Amino acid sequence: MPNRRNAVLAGLAGMAFSGLPALAQGRINQLGEAIDKAGAQRMLSQRMGKAWLGLSRPELAERARAVLKASEARFERQLGELLAYAPTPEIAGSYRALQHRFGDYRALLQSPPSRERVDELLRTSGEVLSLAHVATGQLQERSAEATARLVNVSGRQRMLSQRLALFYLADQQGARPDLVRREVAKARTEFVAAMSLLETAAEGAPAIRANLTLAQSQWVFLQAALAGESQGPKAASDVFVASENLLSVMETVTGQFARQLG
Repeated sequence: MPNRRNAVLAGLAGMAFSGLPALAQGRINQLGEAIDKAGAQRMLSQRMGKAWLGLSRPELAERARAVLKASEARFERQLGELLAYAPTPEIAGSYRALQHRFGDYRALLQSPPSRERVDELLRTSGEVLSLAHVATGQLQERSAEATARLVNVSGRQRMLSQRLALFYLADQQGARPDLVRREVAKARTEFVAAMSLLETAAEGAPAIRANLTLAQSQWVFLQAALAGESQGPKAASDVFVASENLLSVMETVTGQFARQLG
């Protein structure tokens, strides 16, 4: 498949790596913004793990270090905002639990990456993800609007983009093959199903649909990178970059749905 491989690599090369959109700091004033930021905590749990694993690869170390630093800072900032916003004692309790587990996770992330700690990383990142997911669902339930679910679902796509890259790098660091296969297959299935839901949602404005089309193209690039169409050190770099590009587009889509909800 040389033509397909060349097209994929050209697409990846054409997407210059950049940071994610600048995020406003301050108080959360609207439910759509709360669900967006709550969902982003799920993504960051996986993005931080991906970056930590990337630190052990010379071709990724500098980029991974920047991603890890920015992701930790964003997670901590948003956690404070979500705690301040929490509209019920139950939601506040969920975020206090997340805050406690994040302390453990951050201690791990500040240690040098090693094969011996890959299983611990996957377990801890998964626990942070689960806590963040519960809190996001609690916030979604505060609204009867269909758009609230779309904010949640589109936001979860961000997490899946990072989870796929996380398990790809974990596989290269000696994670259990059966675990990697199971989680990668699950993430792929869930991503495809959610894209179908988002694309057919009546609430999707033309601008949102255009960005979902762009997300589909970035999904193709990520799938190609995960399938190993690159070789050697470049393979991990292509997966890392493709996951960042897909994340960037889904950040935009989630923000668009969040503004619709208000």
